Amino acid sequence: MYRIVTEFTNTTIASRIRGLIAGQGSLTELTARLHVDEVALRISTDELSPYPTLNVIQAIVREYGVDPTWLLTGEYESASHREALEAQTSELPRVVSKVIGRAGVDTPRQLRIVREA
Repeated sequence: MYRIVTEFTNTTIASRIRGLIAGQGSLTELTARLHVDEVALRISTDELSPYPTLNVIQAIVREYGVDPTWLLTGEYESASHREALEAQTSELPRVVSKVIGRAGVDTPRQLRIVREA
């Protein structure tokens, strides 16, 4: 069961991802650049029913050098940004998982977070 956090929604995460990758190339080019599956990128950025995956979130943090807290919540946090920038690629899952954990959400393989009613 997830603890729902209103700032931490699939729609807002997908919107920030779309903003970052807009104009950066074709879907094929982006998946190659990010080293993610095309389906994962499609569902992570879908406008109607987005389900951002951890792999895509980690790839965006790695490739674009963004703060994982900002990507997930829309609020910048210098500590998590610095930690992500200093982390080795293999350490990014832990860094992103810490941000998710601080938001009070379990860390599923694929994020399925909905706005609280």
